Amino acid sequence: MGLHEIEVEGDALGIIKLQQSYEDDLSIISNLIEEAKIISKYFHFCIFMHTGREMNRVADSLAKYCLDVQDEIFWIEDYPQFLSEQIANDVSCLY
Repeated sequence: MGLHEIEVEGDALGIIKLQQSYEDDLSIISNLIEEAKIISKYFHFCIFMHTGREMNRVADSLAKYCLDVQDEIFWIEDYPQFLSEQIANDVSCLY
């Protein structure tokens, strides 16, 4: 993809704190946390940031949508129409 710098945002503060921590993780999801940390090292810059739920509606809507998806879906240029309102809301929160 050519990405060198990424900012990963999430509304689960506990998960973000685990990602930011240098201590050993003993949680039930420690393997996922460790895998994300390993993947993050492939980028020149990667930061994990907490964001409020109101700023994360697109991800929330997409996650709920994917619960019912049985097949793989790829969106190259366009995105699903149901996300339009959430994307517009996210953009308006930036200003």
